[in-house]
Amino acid sequence: MKTKRFVASLLLTAAAVAVPVAAAAPASAAGRDCMNTAKALGYIAGPKVAGACGFPAIEATFSKPWKSPNDGCMKHLERAGISNWNHRFGICLQA
Repeated sequence: MKTKRFVASLLLTAAAVAVPVAAAAPASAAGRDCMNTAKALGYIAGPKVAGACGFPAIEATFSKPWKSPNDGCMKHLERAGISNWNHRFGICLQA
């Protein structure tokens, strides 16, 4: 009886760990989306833009129910020569 409980708890623990890992999107997907957005807006998506895309967007929370761009991303894109605030905002939302 104790062995069955142990095995059941072990399987439940393994499932609890495996489901979020399997459901998570790859980390590079957001960076790729960020780079593709920059290209679509007519910018060269070189190393400076790639560096900016390394700052992930800030996910929505209960107190702030909307996704927002990371300030680091916005500043890096400005330094990279993207002066249009709306473009930087849109690119950084994809990071």
